[in-house]
Amino acid sequence: MEKITMISDWLWSYPMVLLLAFGSIYVTIRFKFIQFFKLPLIVKTVYKDIVKENSGEGNISALQAGLTAIGSTLGAGNIIGVAVAISMGGIGALFWMLVIGLFAVCLKYAEVILGIKYREKNELGEYVGGAMYYLKHTKFPILGTLFALFLAFELLPSIGLQALSVVQSAETLGISKYVTGTVMFAIVFVTIIGGIKRVGALMDKIVPFMSFGYFILAWIIILYNYKNIPIVFVKMFAGAFSAPAAFGGMVGGTVAITIRAGLARGTYSNEAGMGTSPIAYAAAITDFPARQALWGMVEVFISTFVMCLTSGLLVTTSGVYEKISYEKAASMPAVAMQGFYGEFWGGTFMTVIIILFVLSTLIVMVYMGEKQIEYIFGTKFSRQSRYIYIVMVLIGAFGHLGSIVSFLDLSLASLVIINMYGVISMTGRAVEESDRFFEHLKNEK
Repeated sequence: MEKITMISDWLWSYPMVLLLAFGSIYVTIRFKFIQFFKLPLIVKTVYKDIVKENSGEGNISALQAGLTAIGSTLGAGNIIGVAVAISMGGIGALFWMLVIGLFAVCLKYAEVILGIKYREKNELGEYVGGAMYYLKHTKFPILGTLFALFLAFELLPSIGLQALSVVQSAETLGISKYVTGTVMFAIVFVTIIGGIKRVGALMDKIVPFMSFGYFILAWIIILYNYKNIPIVFVKMFAGAFSAPAAFGGMVGGTVAITIRAGLARGTYSNEAGMGTSPIAYAAAITDFPARQALWGMVEVFISTFVMCLTSGLLVTTSGVYEKISYEKAASMPAVAMQGFYGEFWGGTFMTVIIILFVLSTLIVMVYMGEKQIEYIFGTKFSRQSRYIYIVMVLIGAFGHLGSIVSFLDLSLASLVIINMYGVISMTGRAVEESDRFFEHLKNEK
């Protein structure tokens, strides 16, 4: 077990972060930096998707598909993970987190294009897709099955851990784990049994509410400490190219630690390159793969430039990052909230928000797990497998996950390596789809 942990730690120290970072840059260059040069057109097109439903084929609206994917991306990592990154790499880590986000938008864009381009209809008439479907169109079709197997396995303990985090958060409010676990199980069960349309309908409501709630509460604190905002940005740019100073009980490090902390948080939070988001987007009603893929860009923007940056400013402008040790870095956002709103209300706000974040992630995880089984064994078996994933909610809430958790990071690394091979080798096809769509927009005027 120790060897597995060592291998996993080494993979996620630099190799995986560098693979995702350089992959993002490569794809961005191939797309000719469209996130900058076509930004007005991208914003206009996405806005139209919000106010008017697309024509084309699919099962749920573009907005619902986008919010479902965003719901799976947003989680406790966008709040707690940022605080840990700052504690490890200093304020300069925020700079590198934003930099990787600028390039990751194109990587996510390419993934979603490929996911929709190669989506298929299952026996129930539903559109299904994702990394496993486009990977079988590479030189090594077996990669599609391997990806599905790794993800199907990885999601089991992940669902359990997510459920456990909800229970632990609720216990801080004095709510029994049996009450939380039962209610959570019921919500997930009813939503998943209803299929992708019900998942999309719930995400349509829960994602905007939880995101807006956290954003407003955090920015009230940030603006209250408005005098510290310029100071934080100066430190952020200066710290990006210098070793992190010793603070919060942690010794100083090197510039490499700062860069790694920022890049790692950026790549983990937006999930670009992991191949999971295209699974949710594949059900969208759209006429062009690239049209829906623009929502992938929105997903990265919200994850990195809205939620992660907000969390970073919350813990830095309030000054809590200087008072809390690295070992307790995960508590920084909660401490900032409690310091401003009071121990009860601040703790309650953070607990409720984290529960909603995790619940949305949990629902999409169960749906994704079912789709992996469907890819490997077909629709009939997948409909039965959904119950296994749903039961993991109870196991995580009431039981013990044991040593299987040690394999999580190793499984995720395998997914990323397989998916990045597919995306990089198929970038040319994604670029062709993108050019076709933007040519259509030009003629549409």
